[in-house]
Amino acid sequence: MASAFHPVIADDGGQGGLQVLITAGPARFVADEPVELGGTDLGPTPHDLVSAGLAACTSQTLRLYAKRKAWPLGPVRVTVTHSRDPALSPPDLFTRVVSLRGPLDDEQRARLLEIAERCPVHLMLTRGASVSTSLSALEG
Repeated sequence: MASAFHPVIADDGGQGGLQVLITAGPARFVADEPVELGGTDLGPTPHDLVSAGLAACTSQTLRLYAKRKAWPLGPVRVTVTHSRDPALSPPDLFTRVVSLRGPLDDEQRARLLEIAERCPVHLMLTRGASVSTSLSALEG
C-alpha cells in the first residue's frame, strides 16, 4: 500500500523572480537561486533542499536505529555536498560525511555507517523515483 506524505507548496507569487515561498508542514521559508543564475540568493536552492533532505533523513535514521539498539550515540552531524559532472552517468553526485559522537565502539560506528546507506531518502535517490504531473488552474 502506498503511503502519502504532506504536500509541499512552492508559490512564486507572480513577481517574475526566482524566489519562491515554500510551505512544508508547519514551516514556511524562501527558496531561491544565486545571483549569477538570476536569483537574489535569499534562500536555499532546490538542489540545496534535496541535499538537506538527505542529510536530515540520514541523521534521523541513525538516531532511531541507535535508540532502538540502546547505543550511546551522542550528537550526529551529516554534511551533504552536491556536485554535477555532465561527463559522468549519472551526472549528479551527493557526497555525504557522517560525524558521530558518543562512546561508540568501532563495530557500532561501522554498523551506523551501513544504516546511513538505508535511509529512505538515500534509497529514493539511488533507486530513482517517478513524478506524476497534472495541471490545475490557480485560484484568485
